[in-house]
Amino acid sequence: MKPNQPDTPHQTTLYESDSLSISVSAQVDERAVALLQQTTYGTEGVRYRQTGQEARIHQLHNPYFFHLYEQQELIGLYCLDQRTVGFPGASVPGYYGRYLAVRADVQGRGYGQLLKTSAVDYIGQNVSVPYLYYSYIEAKNTRSMAASLKGNFTSYSRLKTFMFRRFAPKIDARFKVASLTHPAQALKLVQRQYAGYSFQNFLNINYQNQYFTLEVDGHVLAGVQANPIFWTLVHIPGKLGPFIKYVAPFVPGLRRFFNPSRQAFVALEGVYVEDSRTELLPILLESVLAHFNLHTAMWQIDEKDPLIRLLTNPQMGPFSQFQPGVTTHVMVKAVGLPPMVELGKDPAYVSCFDYS
Repeated sequence: MKPNQPDTPHQTTLYESDSLSISVSAQVDERAVALLQQTTYGTEGVRYRQTGQEARIHQLHNPYFFHLYEQQELIGLYCLDQRTVGFPGASVPGYYGRYLAVRADVQGRGYGQLLKTSAVDYIGQNVSVPYLYYSYIEAKNTRSMAASLKGNFTSYSRLKTFMFRRFAPKIDARFKVASLTHPAQALKLVQRQYAGYSFQNFLNINYQNQYFTLEVDGHVLAGVQANPIFWTLVHIPGKLGPFIKYVAPFVPGLRRFFNPSRQAFVALEGVYVEDSRTELLPILLESVLAHFNLHTAMWQIDEKDPLIRLLTNPQMGPFSQFQPGVTTHVMVKAVGLPPMVELGKDPAYVSCFDYS
């Protein structure tokens, strides 16, 4: 029987053709960070570049890096990060796909599809069932969506993007950094909150000591994992796009929300709210923003998530809203899952570490 986890030697060649080759390794090529920092995501709508990969790429749980070379030059990258994925009543080995990148001057040649196919085939040839692959792909990212559909991935959940904003955030007196005071309790709160969800993955709760709570006499009323993120916005669509990109950064009030050269926000996951205390969510999020001296928080949330009703409350503020026309799919390819795992039935847990 094949093991549930393949061995990954220093480097194994999976594909060779003319000047091209693909290899797999547990260690990332040191040139990959530069490639990722130059990669623009999105083919329609907002197009952006991520930053901070030099830190996060070395903090993955159990990564398999697939490198595409042309005459020893790194021109493409894909990663599958192995973890146990939880569902109500069961858990299975999962492989989360991230960092699909191809150097700009060689895009359009099918290299992204080749990387993804080689990665999926490698896992399939080296592990035993059951297992699944999954990733978050924005609907407007037509290139990545096409590669996933061609690889027989299916959308099982649709995510909405909520932006929480405060012009001058303040810290509430009940605000605590739970990761420093009682990290085990923070993890238990999240596990309890999301016990009925699919795609449970709590590996990054307490990441960088950034799980925050509102507490009274040691009793936790609300909590959230919040990771600061910085993007460079390359293209902003619509009539207001040029204004946001070229004018807003020089207007003192607007600069708090729009700075395309360094768009700063916090990404959220693991939200916990005690029953009947839903009014505390905006207070907690505002305190988080004040803690980081930022003005915007982003939450990707399954449209089936019961917590989504909290985001339509007027207390969230006039600057807060769901992003119109932005839908992200949880794309899945499952192999031999047990009958109790019903994909698409329950809301998906979304890890902000995974999409940043």
